[in-house]
Amino acid sequence: MMIKFPRLICIICLIIFVSCKENDFEEALFRTNSDPFQDVPVIDSLKTENTVYLSWSEDIASDKFYLMRAEDSDTLEFKCIYEGTLTSFVDSALAEFSRYVYRLDKIRGQKKFYGNTYAFGYASSVRKDENECNDVESQASFLEYDLVCNLPCVRYISKTEPVIDEDWFFVEIPPLRSASIVLNQTAGLDNQSTGSDTQLMLLVKGTEPISVKQNVENLISNPTYSTRKMYFKVYPTTTGLFSADSYTAVIEYTISLKQVFKYTS
Repeated sequence: MMIKFPRLICIICLIIFVSCKENDFEEALFRTNSDPFQDVPVIDSLKTENTVYLSWSEDIASDKFYLMRAEDSDTLEFKCIYEGTLTSFVDSALAEFSRYVYRLDKIRGQKKFYGNTYAFGYASSVRKDENECNDVESQASFLEYDLVCNLPCVRYISKTEPVIDEDWFFVEIPPLRSASIVLNQTAGLDNQSTGSDTQLMLLVKGTEPISVKQNVENLISNPTYSTRKMYFKVYPTTTGLFSADSYTAVIEYTISLKQVFKYTS
């Protein structure tokens, strides 16, 4: 039996429609009509020495990405360091202690869309410690033995607030028990005697922050009748952290769970 001409046309159109999703016509037929969205690169300055790793999100509305970089200064002069469709870039072989501001631009057709939010990165000779990434409470490190940590910090001319690293930890404390935490700053202090001030702050969740003393016990208590995970963070004080002509600082410290003993109110 012969297929009627209109039916044959419908079948051919259906085949073309389905195949379009797998060929060069897909973008034209199924692409969003929206403009590219604003995005800012995610930065890791501590994965490898003097290297900045950048990544950003896919955007089906964008034809191409332009990663722009400027040296940190009062006046930002951006230059394109990557142009293409990838969603990551490694900015390598940077001068130690150099600081950079990044912007992600996009293009669709003949229209360019400029990023309105900046990302900040820097070249460091220090890598992140083995406990990273514990910058947020949800990724806190379990403290059950001595840990060696660092807190890289950097300030920018073009940014109001410095970029300050924070380390989150938790300890498991049995019912009606207290744990003593001891911190020892190992770099950046002239006076490292017991009881002297450090450049560290300690904040136990739900309490006020305290200034850490060198080699002095800090108590975290569990007055309840069940074992609890007690969360706290260690972060630097910004007072005296940077000198007038310095823009980067690295605090190195050790943290220990010294003992667990009976809680007394």
